[in-house]
Amino acid sequence: MYLTQFFVEGLGHASYLLASEKTHEAAIVDPRRDIDVYLDATRAAGLEIRYVLETHNHNDFVSGARALAELTGATHIASAKAELHFPYQPVNEGDMLTLGEITLHTLFTPGHTPEHVVYVATDTSRGDDPVLAFTGGDLLVGSVGRPDLLGRELGERLAPMLYDSLHEKILRLADYVEVLPTHGAGSLCGKNIGSKRTSTIGYERRFNPALQQPSKEDFVLFVLGGNPGIPAYYRRMRPTNQAGAPLWTLPRPQPLTPAAIQHLTSHEGIVIDTRSALAFGGGHIPGALNVPLGPQFATWVGWLVPPDVPLALVLERPDDWAEAVTALARIGYERVLGYLSPGMSAWIEAGLPLAHTEERNVDALRGLVRDRAVAVLDVRTENEWLDGHIPGARHIPLGDLPERLAEVPRDGTLAVICHSGNRSSIAASLLERHGLRNVINVPGGMGAWEARGYPMVSGEEKKDAGHAA
Repeated sequence: MYLTQFFVEGLGHASYLLASEKTHEAAIVDPRRDIDVYLDATRAAGLEIRYVLETHNHNDFVSGARALAELTGATHIASAKAELHFPYQPVNEGDMLTLGEITLHTLFTPGHTPEHVVYVATDTSRGDDPVLAFTGGDLLVGSVGRPDLLGRELGERLAPMLYDSLHEKILRLADYVEVLPTHGAGSLCGKNIGSKRTSTIGYERRFNPALQQPSKEDFVLFVLGGNPGIPAYYRRMRPTNQAGAPLWTLPRPQPLTPAAIQHLTSHEGIVIDTRSALAFGGGHIPGALNVPLGPQFATWVGWLVPPDVPLALVLERPDDWAEAVTALARIGYERVLGYLSPGMSAWIEAGLPLAHTEERNVDALRGLVRDRAVAVLDVRTENEWLDGHIPGARHIPLGDLPERLAEVPRDGTLAVICHSGNRSSIAASLLERHGLRNVINVPGGMGAWEARGYPMVSGEEKKDAGHAA
């Protein structure tokens, strides 16, 4: 048996190459949009892709399954309940596939999504018992898949199904069976997902908090509570994947002049500045949104930027084009018209208006807070906020900010803070884009504030502080 995992940081997406060492037939499980990685890996290993398997209709990324199957002539396998709008081979409970010495048995396991299936693999060259399970979004490392991504009402119906799928099917596998999930650390398809990328049935049975709940009712309450926010772009992923995304290839870099950027912004386009918060604060195109290039880049763009709006990028260096455009394509953002060439220097040399975002470190912020000379907006997650925040601060998670702009104080100076300064820079740029002035970003964030020993409140106190701000 040949097995390789591919992982996308930020999205927390794991996909897999499983192949027979005897027949060199391969299966790709839950492929991402940019499928060249699978073509390169199978070519290098002398393998032929026979199956493309999907455990469920994905809500967090654009699937490359249809394109990969059509390009290679492989059979696309998915749940009979998937309701895909293109040809595929549906599977039900008990259906079996073979790859040489490997057999794959299908379990119908609704819970994370209504159509979810798990593929259990047996290496018959070594024995007759299963050795690994592709658990998709049902059983994760240290967690389980959340059932509420398609709405709270459906989530309340799916949560008991997830309990049954886990306890009546998945957990009946032997303790040594490897757990190979599709969602890992960084994914918002579950809460508190462990950073280890694989596990075993036995370890999860013993240590997974969701599996320690004493009853089905307790489990339901546990999996429906305390989940992270749901990015806005998730709403489009399921119908996109049911329709089947076409083949995507990396477009050639498209340099844009300052005049082209001006034309774009005057016609409802958006400039995404991918530079660091420090570089952005020092000088940027007015109205640009700062989303630093890194693991969370696509998630924040998908959360904050409307779909199908033409985009232009400001890059730290032209070589960042491939990383940025690929990350956006993975969540269905393909209207990237180009990048400012050769960079901000072109804008400055053209003598065009330049905006700045003021930055103050936590020592300066402490003085402003003490003198009541500033309002503080904390854009971290609910759990981070509960762990401790600045007294009197207002809390609006970054993902909620576009729909809660009316709650943001507009009089006086506003200091925006997160844990380190990256999310707060995104938030500050969003606020400035919507006309707020006197916005301050706090580099170092709450991490630096706490390290200094400055005052904090936590837990239930946060509610009173937040309402009083």
